Amino acid sequence: MSMQCQERHMPLRKRIVFYLLAFLISTVFSPAAAAAAAPAALLKIADPGPALSRSLAAAGAVVVQELNSCLLVYAPLPALPRLRAQGVTFTVIAYPRDNVSFFLLYSEHDAPLFSRKGAIQCRLLEDRIWLCWTTAADFRKNLAPPFRLKALSLSSAPAPAAFAAVPDKESYQIALQAGPLLAGLAAQVAVERLRADILALQNFKTRFASTPQCEAAGDFILGRFRQIGLTAASDPFTFESRYQSKNILAVIPGQVAPELMVLACAHYDSTGNNPLISAPGADDNASGTAAVLEMARILAKERFDFSIGLLCVSAEEWGLYGSAHYADRALRNGDKIIAVINLDMIAYPGDRQRVLDVIGNRQSEWLADLFIAVAQPLVELRLAKVINSSLSWSDHSSFWDRGYAALCGIENSINPYYHRSSDMLDTLDLGFATEAVQASLAVVAALAQPISTPAAPIGLRARSQVSASLFSSLKTVYLEWQANREPVSGYHVFRSDKSHGPYLRLSEQPIVATAFRDSLLLPGQNYYYVLTAVDEQGRESNYSAEVRDDENNR
Repeated sequence: MSMQCQERHMPLRKRIVFYLLAFLISTVFSPAAAAAAAPAALLKIADPGPALSRSLAAAGAVVVQELNSCLLVYAPLPALPRLRAQGVTFTVIAYPRDNVSFFLLYSEHDAPLFSRKGAIQCRLLEDRIWLCWTTAADFRKNLAPPFRLKALSLSSAPAPAAFAAVPDKESYQIALQAGPLLAGLAAQVAVERLRADILALQNFKTRFASTPQCEAAGDFILGRFRQIGLTAASDPFTFESRYQSKNILAVIPGQVAPELMVLACAHYDSTGNNPLISAPGADDNASGTAAVLEMARILAKERFDFSIGLLCVSAEEWGLYGSAHYADRALRNGDKIIAVINLDMIAYPGDRQRVLDVIGNRQSEWLADLFIAVAQPLVELRLAKVINSSLSWSDHSSFWDRGYAALCGIENSINPYYHRSSDMLDTLDLGFATEAVQASLAVVAALAQPISTPAAPIGLRARSQVSASLFSSLKTVYLEWQANREPVSGYHVFRSDKSHGPYLRLSEQPIVATAFRDSLLLPGQNYYYVLTAVDEQGRESNYSAEVRDDENNR
């Protein structure tokens, strides 16, 4: 019996001891190798309890992927008995080793591999979703098409960004009151402009990442942004150790708080049954890329409180590498991304229905609600909210993983030309695509907040203090902000006990001062605040950026 077979038949406790002994022996003979990779396991946790996050943190374990029915967790082997002792029920799925790559795989097939030969293994995590790991660079040829992949990073899990700047639909009345303005912007979407950009991208024959044609398509997008008059740049990255591609980013600077950004994104790479030769990718995803270009054309002429980022990413079809590269850097830099609107396949509604799914996870549900509240009055297609963290096969997922609010707009249909050389412009419904772009553009504009009169207040800061007595403890929150440059009669202060609202207005009349104290609050609760300014004609501004009560505590 081989060593691999012995490992497979060992009980969990013995396997842990086996790996620890092997690791200790390797440490004696190769300290450098030991430092490079400590022994660990990938766990499936199907019943995460309320105290799980504390147990994982104490054990040095991190969540690699959240799915609808389970969590995939990376944990050091010595932590496994500790987790078990704390009542955490888990199944060991794999033992990561050097030079092994891990992927999340979606497949409609009961057996996702053509054969079990080759250096690739798969374990079912939930319906149609597999964990795959391999040492082979060409493992994709052993996967039964069609399939979708997401590359997983096991080295570390980034801390959540947990940034929020806008309220949810229940308290977003100021944005909803801008309906006529948003409708006017949406009406500017031109179907012929969408057609021209989809055709131009299709004419590259293939945009398979790593090919010269994909790089040329990136140059085309960069040129289109600059032709519109935007500042734009390419951001090169390496994926799977030896391939190169690039993201393209253009920015419409905000006028009030430019450090806050609303991001519209789409992937411009494509794949197919012969991807090096023919992958026109008209629906997947020239349609989403053309949508971002059309939003850029229209929104570049307007002025907003917050910045708008227009991001076209590459290597999505390989495993979301481009968006992961961007989101990683955004998190490292502390970028304040209000929300991400990702568009992927928005031009093939099918014969029976005209539905655009609006996909979010639990942390992004407020964004899906807001999308529908703002956009549904403007379009005839139906917007359907889908909250499912397992739908992680497009670039919104990279932002979910890093704690940003993100959603995906995607057609609710099965495109028979998906990942085929027949995914061409003449198969698309550009009327449906036009409405999808109108809906998305309106939401991006609403989130970025068209400049109001008066301007939204800036410089809001908060700190809190807890005062304890013999019988009780109470929190006091101190707010201060910068005075508006233009004359105003005062400011309104709003508070919520959860990020994004709904907010309660605390001021009966506009406050003349640029400071406010909120007292008698619960000490164990976080509170969130926004401001509006009111001018002498009674007009009320957009909301300021949101702050949490303890952001500036020392």
